[in-house]
Amino acid sequence: MDCVGELTTIDNRLGRAGGPPDLGDSRLCQPDLPLPQLPILARSAALLKLLLQDGTVDLELTSSVIGLDPGLAVGTLQAASLESHEDEIWQLPLAVVAAGCDRLLAIANSAPRVESSFDCAISRNLRQLYLRCVQQACMAQMLTNILGGANPKRSYVAGLLFGLPCLLKLEDAENHKFASLAEAALLARLSAGLWPLFAASSTTMAKHDPVAASVLIANQVLELPEAGRPTHCERIQALAEDPRWESWDEGKTRERRQLIAQAEKVGKWAAANAPRLSPWEFMARLHRHKAWE
Repeated sequence: MDCVGELTTIDNRLGRAGGPPDLGDSRLCQPDLPLPQLPILARSAALLKLLLQDGTVDLELTSSVIGLDPGLAVGTLQAASLESHEDEIWQLPLAVVAAGCDRLLAIANSAPRVESSFDCAISRNLRQLYLRCVQQACMAQMLTNILGGANPKRSYVAGLLFGLPCLLKLEDAENHKFASLAEAALLARLSAGLWPLFAASSTTMAKHDPVAASVLIANQVLELPEAGRPTHCERIQALAEDPRWESWDEGKTRERRQLIAQAEKVGKWAAANAPRLSPWEFMARLHRHKAWE
């Protein structure tokens, strides 16, 4: 397991704030409340239940599982928002603490599975959408990490959730249950600082918000044609001149093209490794310097 440093757990994280709690502590085990739940990956559900078996839950490992499953991330942030007195929770380890073991287990046990809850076409589209969300999250984090102006982990979460409104386009005409499920989950109360990004298509907002700019640029990188196609270089040039880059100190077009090329590498690396690696190994490699090269 590729993890360095002291294991951060619910036990010791909360212990520093006022003594180690037991499993009966209200900060850990919240009463179950009904929440609209997006589908989650079967692997995520199995790993999450395994990590929550012990009284001492490793926050970083648990957050890694949640961070590679957009549906599970939405459920965790929703659960955290019900109990937190903070205006905003976007850091997944803090969201795990705020949500509590009982709520997370309820999500893992009751949320529909991507692989088995829908017909083959919707299941396939969901898997592709979730992988795209992870790609966008990784690219947004990389851009913010290099360009600054915001917390890269915040950009990661924003990128992970930004594509989820596309869920509403995946249902077929007869699958009203899936459509209402997705709509209810996406409209539920979440971090006030992240939801505005879903409406951040305007250049004006992105020019004043590095997180929004990183997510929207990452989204455009995913729309680029494959290298070698006639329009590839033209589209990269157009993206390098996009006003969204003005969220940071204005850089040269050549430097932007280099960042776009690097973001493409990050996206391809994420697509190849997110399904293959364990979540904690994926996250550990992601945080290394240019691990995708």
